[in-house]
Amino acid sequence: MKKSDKTTITKIKWAVSIAVVLFCTIVGGYGILTAPKSDQKELEQALKQNQKALEEEESRESLQQANPSPVTEAHAGDTPREKSTGAPVSTEAPAKKKNTKEQITVIGDSVFLGAAPSFKKLYPHAAIDAKVSRQVRHGLDIAKKLDKKGRLGNIVLISLGTNGTFNSATGQELIDYLGSNRTIYWIDAYGKKLDIQKEVNRTIHNLVKKNSNVHLIPWAEEGKKHPSWFYQDGTHLNLKGQEGFARYIQKKVAISSDY
Repeated sequence: MKKSDKTTITKIKWAVSIAVVLFCTIVGGYGILTAPKSDQKELEQALKQNQKALEEEESRESLQQANPSPVTEAHAGDTPREKSTGAPVSTEAPAKKKNTKEQITVIGDSVFLGAAPSFKKLYPHAAIDAKVSRQVRHGLDIAKKLDKKGRLGNIVLISLGTNGTFNSATGQELIDYLGSNRTIYWIDAYGKKLDIQKEVNRTIHNLVKKNSNVHLIPWAEEGKKHPSWFYQDGTHLNLKGQEGFARYIQKKVAISSDY
């Protein structure tokens, strides 16, 4: 082979190498530019907004209880009449607010906090107490607080377990406080990256088996079917997931939306 031919081949090899490197650089750069940004800030902002909305709702309810609407009194034997027209006032009793015996109460962590608006669309009268980083060991104090405020209904949903393991005694203490006269639904834990899921759910399932008034909502079984419902952490729900989660609970508990 002539020297000139060898030189040509060498040049071609160098050109190909440079082209390959350049191509890889461009592709790699494009991947970085188009990679999905972290949605953590979006999640945190949504949870803060939902927490604020729940707190405002609780404050309004407390204010209403402290300052009930005054009822106009009429003299015995008189027919109430409008001051302006003299026409009889309707004596029909106003619609009563749902009392605690008819109320759905939720004790939850950040998973339910995220889905609270979607659940409220289905059950406007539900009392929801959900907070970031809440564990099962906090459940008893929350139940006592809700009970004291008259917000602990006879149907209780527990959505706790994603933030730490717990023993059966802790879960049973919460169930015992709620009492056998209440219907309790416990939503088990799910997270694609949640390493404590099996241990937590084993405890929840055992508690359900031991207590006839406690029913399982197998969210772990349902959640894994819908990977598009979650933020990147694999546990918290995006908008689509929040709606799906709420509808799934409605299907499992089969409670009228009048509650």
